[in-house]
Amino acid sequence: MSLATQTRILRVLQSGTFERVGGNQPIKVDVRVIAATNKPLEHAVSVKQFREDLFYRLNVVRIQIPPLRERREDIRLLVNYFLKKFAEGQSQRPRSISPEVLRALEQYHWPGNVRELENVIQRAIVVAKGDAILLSELPPQIPGNGGRTGLQSELSRSGSAASTGPVTVDEAADMAAVSRTLFRWARQDSQLKVIPAVERQLIIEALAETKGNQVQAAKLLGITRATLRKRVEKFNIRQELSIQ
Repeated sequence: MSLATQTRILRVLQSGTFERVGGNQPIKVDVRVIAATNKPLEHAVSVKQFREDLFYRLNVVRIQIPPLRERREDIRLLVNYFLKKFAEGQSQRPRSISPEVLRALEQYHWPGNVRELENVIQRAIVVAKGDAILLSELPPQIPGNGGRTGLQSELSRSGSAASTGPVTVDEAADMAAVSRTLFRWARQDSQLKVIPAVERQLIIEALAETKGNQVQAAKLLGITRATLRKRVEKFNIRQELSIQ
């Protein structure tokens, strides 16, 4: 607000009355004012950019909201809110989001605060190919360069080199390199269980590849559909990929 507007607002707050443009009859008002700013008003007061009396008139019950990077526990709630908001706007069912994506969002420093998070979710919904938002559908600035986690990348690299015929020497070397990488991560992270982690990620990839078709996914994995369904339940993948 300009200083002239600040003066008018202060007068209304103090007297509880105002006059319409062109009018001469005071109008009584009974309002509660909620004001928000991203500016340091104390500094603005000190440099005469904001009226001190208006500042103290407004500063009755003050709520200091820290930046998003300092309240990461809110990210999950905000993501769910934005998913529902955009789904309602498009008359669609809300997209689901995988834990890997949530972890990436929670690790990001969010210089643009909540508005940036909203834009990221809106973008992900637009580019998402399936019912679930995946790491590869996040923008480049999110940890992982908008792509996949290390585990996903290693698995995909080995998978892209595979052929439908017998395993070649080069392909065997790729698989060995993936195994060594996984074991290195396991030594660095005592919580990482290599076989369950790989099995879970392979199932997610197979379901994403087949757009949730469990029969086709089981065929890709070389297991029965019944086994696949048990693994989906075991690893709690149902919520991530909205598998029916």
